[in-house]
Amino acid sequence: MDKIIKTSKTIRAILKVLFWVVAVVSVVILAAILVALFMKGGTALDGGFSITLGNYSLLLNQEYSSQQLTSLHFMTFANVALFGTLSCYIIRVLLNVFEPMSQGKPFSTTISVALKKLAYAILIMGIISFVLQIATNLIFYNVFDIPSLFNADRVESCSISIVSDGSFIIWFFILRLVGHIFKYGETLQQLSDETL
Repeated sequence: MDKIIKTSKTIRAILKVLFWVVAVVSVVILAAILVALFMKGGTALDGGFSITLGNYSLLLNQEYSSQQLTSLHFMTFANVALFGTLSCYIIRVLLNVFEPMSQGKPFSTTISVALKKLAYAILIMGIISFVLQIATNLIFYNVFDIPSLFNADRVESCSISIVSDGSFIIWFFILRLVGHIFKYGETLQQLSDETL
């Protein structure tokens, strides 16, 4: 039991530091994006913009104004804001999971509830990630006019293929299962306490 307590305290300390690192980095990136969003006039990128397509990198020589790139800045802002917020929430939930463990109560009633919250947070994060990936790719496709980058005589059409990593669904079910296991352990602990 001492190893569980010691390990839980160490994990909680690491998670507390990680929480503040994620929060500070997210705020700094959001501030930088806001500065880029509200820059007026001039060119945001003077050519030399690189697009990677599989194993190929295309170096564009066209200039893009800050107005042309506004939608990309908004999508970047949305991505950082949502993922920063959800990451901080997930870390807080993990802190709630390890708190009773660090006090020597591995089958506290708060753990199964926290695991349920964690499972749904990961599911929501996966769904939002997929939706934002689609939106970002569509905006990228339109802002840089991807079909115009290729020789029309040689390339008949250009399309986007978006593939989602469905591992978040697997993690959702694993965490729900672990939550049920802890709920069963809580019930056994309660029955044990009542018989003593």
